[in-house]
Amino acid sequence: MTMKTLTLLAPLALCLATGVASAQAAPPACQSEPGQTFVGGPATQDSGAQIISATGASILQWVFEGSPVTMDFRPERVRVVYNRDMKVVAVTCG
Repeated sequence: MTMKTLTLLAPLALCLATGVASAQAAPPACQSEPGQTFVGGPATQDSGAQIISATGASILQWVFEGSPVTMDFRPERVRVVYNRDMKVVAVTCG
């Protein structure tokens, strides 16, 4: 290989290596089972923090019961559905 070829391939190799490193550093996936203990409890900032901790999620999304939500799947997200009485009615991951 010539020096010119190596110079052109170096940035490509760097991009590929960065992409591989990014793929390996995936965020932790949410586990919904531990979150079920919060159903029926209060929908508060404290309970939200506890739900994040219990499920291992890194994103918390509060959803008022009956509200439309996006259908995109995020393995690191926990959705907490609450009602007018500020009670948790569902805890799901994705």
